[in-house]
Amino acid sequence: MSFLDKLFKKGQLKGAADSVQSEAATSTPVPDEYQALWELKKQRQLLEVKITGTSRSYQSMIMAIDLERGLLWLDDLFPQQLILDAGDELCIRHHRNTEELVIRAPIVALGSSYGTSGIAIELPNFAYYQPRRRFPRYTIGHQSPLSVKIRPIGQEPSFGTLQDISVGGMRLMVAGNLLPYLRHGAVMPLCEVNLSEELQIRCRARICAFRMGRSPYRHTQISIEFIDLEEDKRAALGRFLREQQFNTSLELGALQQHRPQTSRANGRAYAA
Repeated sequence: MSFLDKLFKKGQLKGAADSVQSEAATSTPVPDEYQALWELKKQRQLLEVKITGTSRSYQSMIMAIDLERGLLWLDDLFPQQLILDAGDELCIRHHRNTEELVIRAPIVALGSSYGTSGIAIELPNFAYYQPRRRFPRYTIGHQSPLSVKIRPIGQEPSFGTLQDISVGGMRLMVAGNLLPYLRHGAVMPLCEVNLSEELQIRCRARICAFRMGRSPYRHTQISIEFIDLEEDKRAALGRFLREQQFNTSLELGALQQHRPQTSRANGRAYAA
């Protein structure tokens, strides 16, 4: 039995979706963490949607917010997308002045499989607008060798791996589920990462966003903002990141120069 069948009796998804939408218009006030979603639904605002791993953009809008089942219902994507499946991750964005709302969540079910329209995705833990990124970030990735030490208020220190960093903040992965100990906007008294022998970052940090991830292992992704980083450290961090980006550009340039030579060598061998 699929996850959706556990939530709804098969063949009755359309009725469930309709009831969710009718309840949404008259139900109790929406919690603060979902007010932004409620406003977007009420205004029938178009949202940008991308399927993780692809570059094409689609449009959709929020049909309903199902707090009881923990689902967010979206209208079918436009242009029509026929290759979606349960488990695919969607990235949903909406821009508002200098802020943006970003949601990444897996598809729970497709309405087309149950005789109705729409897409059901997991309801995020919260949905807030955030300032658009002011600083370019240097991406490390899942294979990061750099360890980050953080300590949420009232908790023991946790260790994770650095994913990306800018002079304004960073994103890290911590194994397991830290969601019960995190709160949007909360200040963590400790954030520490050693980028090199000469550059160590140690300061307080504000939690900007967090979510659970399942790949490459079950983990919590946390985005934080440095709030009392010394100016000389911030300047040193900026120089460090520029050097890393410059070195990366040199490596890519060398690789691009090498490929034509390899191709020509292969061509001569083939001709011979």
